[in-house]
Amino acid sequence: MNAAKSGGHRAEGGGQSLYALGSMSLKYDVIIVGAGPAGSATARYIEPRRSGISVLMLESRRRVGLPIQCGEALPHYRDVKMVFPRIDCPEVFDLPRHVIASEIHGIKFVLPRGKSYFAEVTGRMFYRDRLDQYLFAQAVAAGADYRLHARVHKIDGHRVFTATEKFEGNITVGADGPNSTVSASFQAFSPNRDLTPCAFVIAEGDFFEQHIELCVDQRFPGGYFWLFNKNGEANIGVGMRGTKNVRGVLNGMLRELTRQQGFKIKMTGGGVVPLGGLKKRVAWQHVALVGDAAGMVFPSNGGGTAQAMLGGYLLGEIIRARLPLVEYQRRVDEIMRPALNKSLRARQLIDLARRQESLFLALMRLYDWRGWESFIVG
Repeated sequence: MNAAKSGGHRAEGGGQSLYALGSMSLKYDVIIVGAGPAGSATARYIEPRRSGISVLMLESRRRVGLPIQCGEALPHYRDVKMVFPRIDCPEVFDLPRHVIASEIHGIKFVLPRGKSYFAEVTGRMFYRDRLDQYLFAQAVAAGADYRLHARVHKIDGHRVFTATEKFEGNITVGADGPNSTVSASFQAFSPNRDLTPCAFVIAEGDFFEQHIELCVDQRFPGGYFWLFNKNGEANIGVGMRGTKNVRGVLNGMLRELTRQQGFKIKMTGGGVVPLGGLKKRVAWQHVALVGDAAGMVFPSNGGGTAQAMLGGYLLGEIIRARLPLVEYQRRVDEIMRPALNKSLRARQLIDLARRQESLFLALMRLYDWRGWESFIVG
């Protein structure tokens, strides 16, 4: 964890390897923009020290994992395997105890007209800052170099520019979120669609229930309110496509919640989630996208952490094997795209049904009958 708190590993030079551009300083085989779950997993599975492939991670934040930008819920590996049956990477989701906050043993859906359903779906609540720092520390231990507080503002071909430094890499990886600078720098990639604003708080209080709650009604157009219990804390938030005033809506829900129980707000956060589906192209020439930058988010529910880690694993394996990036595109299309496309269709169906309350309630009854996994994971 100490690596995540330091100012940056200042090992200069890319070294010699099959991919090497030379031994001059500030040249690397692979430059990864972003050190969240997607970027750190990519670096870890390249295994720079063993493979001889030099890797640099550029992270805009001063400290990895903060501020938090996540609902902090994660499926078990068996559920990930159910959705993506062709994967075989249990080690990716084998997380240490200090990262996991609590186990999830159900989801309560609160619907219009006072209706509610309880879905017996399992998972885990985790601490997002600890997860990011753990994955980052693994990448550094595997031999990746890094810079913190190094925002990339320009990319020109193989050259990557921060405010104070210029780097050159044979491969550039965009793991820099929904508004990816890497993606925007190359016309081959499309922008993320349906960027949905969200706002949340981390609250301390009597939040020990082993289920999470989703509220879906007319107050949250194109989205929902969530309350995720996590062992004495809760991640409480709102995500909506129907309004930009998500913070105001969340504040109203927090006032309503205070009438039921007391709590103390520990942290506030927010951002956008790409709900438009996986991008058609995630690799082009010397550039690859992973995580939110690639649209690896379930459009039906906004979950993306598991896919970010999985995408990083796939990309890291391809680069470590010195295969062309077109092979990464092929594997994403084969392994991830079917489920993510199914999730997009589910979201579109939900959007249509929400226009008429009775139709929406009928659809939710159908999910209850068929199995809530189809709603949760697409």
